[in-house]
Parts: sequence; structure tokens; C-alpha cells
Amino acid sequence: MGMLDRYKKKNGFIQLLTLIETSGKQKKEQFLALIGQESKSWEEGVRRYMFSIDRILGWDTQYRAEIFSRVQPLTLATVLHDMTSEQIESMLSCMSISDKRKIIGMIGERNPTLAEKSTCVMKMISEVRAFSMGGVIKLEKTDPEMAIPENIEELLNRNQFYQPTAVELVAPQAETANGTLNFDGPKHETSSVGRHTSEEVEFLKKKVNQLVNENTALKHELSIFRNKLEQIKKIA
Repeated sequence: MGMLDRYKKKNGFIQLLTLIETSGKQKKEQFLALIGQESKSWEEGVRRYMFSIDRILGWDTQYRAEIFSRVQPLTLATVLHDMTSEQIESMLSCMSISDKRKIIGMIGERNPTLAEKSTCVMKMISEVRAFSMGGVIKLEKTDPEMAIPENIEELLNRNQFYQPTAVELVAPQAETANGTLNFDGPKHETSSVGRHTSEEVEFLKKKVNQLVNENTALKHELSIFRNKLEQIKKIA
């Protein structure tokens, strides 16, 4: 049984991708070499859609703000530790003044080892992957080139590695005789009471989504640990 056999099912590519993303540099290259021996198409696919910390930190301010607000401050401080003062200021420009001061203070107090920094980088990548799987980050908007086709396993199994363009990743819109139909639903004028009710509903929706996303992240981390354990057993 080849290494890829268990990942050729639906959603198997994501499982393999997260396993590779959260491995150290040497282990990562070993995994990619094993994958390449079985299928160059799968190796190319993993390399194509694999997150890197540089790519994540290069996203627009609004998306970095969403990520930074959810990762642990110590993790973020360790990831940014080796950057220059100017780079740190630029990275943290999406945060409030108090939160930015907190992170900068933690950066100044710490002197992480290479192993500690590597661990925090992998943790942040893992969490961002979980955010994308849970819908917190929409890759179609955040980084269209990293949005994975729904039938990726089928394409890779047929050695038809397909890279959609940014235009093709834009969600289709329905049209009416009067133009484009917006799927956000009808917009109505609301009274003061209606607005307050709407705000409460939105708040509750956000809380539910937050709990769902946290649950998804925990399941995601558990899946990673299980996959790593199984791969270690195979390599040992």
C-alpha cells in the first residue's frame, strides 16, 4: 500500500496538506520526496497549495487583522521576532495601539531558539489552515491562488493538475432582467428597535460561528496529530 492511497479519497488532499505544512523542514522534504516517487502530480499539488508563513504575512491588512486577533500573542511575537522594527510596525499596523504595544513588548522580552520559532511558525500555519477550513478566512477573497478546487483529488489522481485562475474563483452571480441579483437578501429600512434586534442576532451569530470555528480547529489539530503518529510509525 502506497503512502498516497489513504489520501486519494474525498478531502484526503487537505489531510495530507496539513500534515506536510506542520512538519519540520527536513521531514517536510522527506514527505514530499516520498509523494513524488508515487505521483509527481500530487507532489506538485501539495507544493502549489502549501501555506508558508511569508505568504500568510503578505496578505492584506484586513485578513492579517483577523488572523492576529485569533492566534496566541506569544505565538505571534515569536513568529515576528527576527523582523526589523520597521517590518514589525508594518505587520502590526492592523492591530489596536494597546495590542500592538503588548506584542512589541513580548518581542523585546523574548529570545526564542530556532526550535521554538519553528514550532510557533508551524502552529500559526496550522491555525490559519483551520481558519480557512472553518470559514473564518475565505481564500477565494484572501488569496485566490491558494483556493483549492473541490475535486482536487480527482484531478490529481488523473494527473490533471489544474490551477484555476483568479477570475474562475470568483463566485458566480445570477442575473435578472434588471441586471445582477445580489444574494445577500433584500434590504429593508428598519426602526431603532429593529436595528437593535438585528444587532443582537448578528452578535449571537458571531458567537455561534466562533464556537464552531474553535471546535473545527480542535478537530483539525487532533487529525494532524493522528496523521503524524501514523506517518512516524511507517517511517520508523
